[in-house]
Amino acid sequence: MEKIKNSDTLKIISYIIIPFLVLAIILGAIYIEYNSYNKEDLSRGDYFKTDSFIYNEYYPNLQRIFRICASINEGIREQGEYYNSFVDNYTLVQEMPTKIYYSQTYRGYYNGFNYIIIDENGTIFTNIKVENYNEKIEEIKNSEYHWYKETTSINTNLEQLDDTGFAYNYGLENLKEIKNNKFSIYTSFSKEQSSTLEYKVNVSIYNFVSNVGSMPVYVMSYSILILFIIGVYLIWSIGHKNNKEGIYLSNFDKFSYEIIFAVGFIVIVTFSLIAKECLLNANMYTIVIGLIAYLICYISCAVIGITTIKRIKARNFIKTTLMYKMCKWIKEKIKEVSNLILWNKEITSKLIIYYMCFVLISIFLIIISASTGFGVILLLLFWGLALYTILKYTKQLNNVKEQLKCIYEGKEDVKIDTTNLEKNLKEMAEYINSLSTGLTKAVEESLKSERMKTQLITNVSHDIKTPLTSIINYVDLLKKEDMPNEKAKEYLEILDNKSQRLKRLTEDLVEASKATSGNIKLNIESINLKELIKQISGEFEDKFNEKNLELILQMPKEKVNIKADSRYLYRVIENMYTNIVKYALEGSRVYVDIIKKENKVEIHLKNISKAKLNISTEELMQRFVRGDTSRNTEGSGLGLSIAESLTKLQGGNFNIHLDGDLFKVVIEFILN
Repeated sequence: MEKIKNSDTLKIISYIIIPFLVLAIILGAIYIEYNSYNKEDLSRGDYFKTDSFIYNEYYPNLQRIFRICASINEGIREQGEYYNSFVDNYTLVQEMPTKIYYSQTYRGYYNGFNYIIIDENGTIFTNIKVENYNEKIEEIKNSEYHWYKETTSINTNLEQLDDTGFAYNYGLENLKEIKNNKFSIYTSFSKEQSSTLEYKVNVSIYNFVSNVGSMPVYVMSYSILILFIIGVYLIWSIGHKNNKEGIYLSNFDKFSYEIIFAVGFIVIVTFSLIAKECLLNANMYTIVIGLIAYLICYISCAVIGITTIKRIKARNFIKTTLMYKMCKWIKEKIKEVSNLILWNKEITSKLIIYYMCFVLISIFLIIISASTGFGVILLLLFWGLALYTILKYTKQLNNVKEQLKCIYEGKEDVKIDTTNLEKNLKEMAEYINSLSTGLTKAVEESLKSERMKTQLITNVSHDIKTPLTSIINYVDLLKKEDMPNEKAKEYLEILDNKSQRLKRLTEDLVEASKATSGNIKLNIESINLKELIKQISGEFEDKFNEKNLELILQMPKEKVNIKADSRYLYRVIENMYTNIVKYALEGSRVYVDIIKKENKVEIHLKNISKAKLNISTEELMQRFVRGDTSRNTEGSGLGLSIAESLTKLQGGNFNIHLDGDLFKVVIEFILN
């Protein structure tokens, strides 16, 4: 069930199926509505005998014929070879023995509709070009769908347009006058000549509804059922994703709901109206536009529906509304203003009283100034006094700020003159003066302590170094002597190891002291970092092999140069390699990467620790602290501290990252 619920494929398939199901339901509803409103038309069995055909296609053309006849009755205007009625433009195509005027079909009128009008003088008005109009009249009389009038007699095979239809249909009121006029009118409709898409669509719909039976009703019923099942599935599964716990909300789902709904609603209404208009004025172009509009409406509905369901399921709907955010913002601002007022009742109450006095005095002076000019002068003087007081206080405050900045920058003997300060600022200045004095003393004590510490380390190291050198020399001499006692040889070896370790510790102490105090002379030059790393890696190859460590180097192909001191940078990298040899898990891999990033380069050294790293990075960077808390390995605990100090002295950055048993060092320098 979890796979089904989290399946993106099933959701996408559902989203694709839904618009087709909805379209099937809409078409089914249209079918039912069409069937209910056109029962009588459907019973006729022929679209060309239906009210729809008669009143939508045939009758409008008869109305046009009537307007032509009315125009001819009112008088004609001849301009050259053209005969202009108020409806159509006619061209004189024959003058003898009978005048014949021809009007070309245009703008979709008369599409498939043929007519011949003969006035009392025998003049012919027509949209048909033939040699013999008498034969054409007979052809029209015998055509499958015709309507013609000779004198006052109407003859047609379209029962809605016969005399009975005229008598009982108010919509045909205009045609009743044609019956009594002096024109002979012959009209017919030809299926073969009609080519409009609207006509073809109407015929297709009629034939489809007539022949399809009840199938659309069943299709609509099944579509509703399937749509219901898909809807239940989507409501259940929306918001769930693989490898994500709970309901997953994207940034879009956290955006203000009212804005999304309003935009979606506008899009849906707009494109629904477009789709409706395209349906009512069906042609190939409008059908394509209608389908696109329908898809846009569906996508908008889907977006609103999906985000609504996700917010409700995540119980986050209210919190993502604009109203909630506005209320929360107002609440926070009220709280902020309250805190601003109540942070110190004594000060804020004074400020409020001063402000109210300023407002009341200003109002009083404005009222006076309305009647006398002297009040205007008083008002301006009062405002000027208020501005002077504010500027004076601001200047004093800025002076205190400048002195604080001096203290921050490490300047000594900073004192603020409190003679002309306001009461509150005066108290603040006195506190700052006391703080400055104490800080200066603390800095002096700290520097004195650091100097004494450095001097002590240097002196002690020097005092230890002299006898230690003698011990090492005598141990070397004893090792050259032939000693038969194996136990004595073993003791001598231990003595040699411990004396060498003590020598390294002494050297590390001196170097750590110098690195921390900055008492080192640097020779900054351009260094090929790749060559340096390769050199150190080659020197440690045997030590890595002894520990069964696999070194993996990853470097860019191009040259990598940095500005540093080659000797001390070598010491930094060497310390890190030594640290890896001591503490890395045997049989594991060691990664050393050189990574270029814009104008800087990073050296990443990664290994798996053989001991648990139950220590923070801050503790590990302290002097004499070792990752091996049992202290079974040799080391002074100064390697990382020395490496960090030397790196910073050369303008680089040194950082340690611990992730479980993964130990990672990142050393950063600026590219040359």
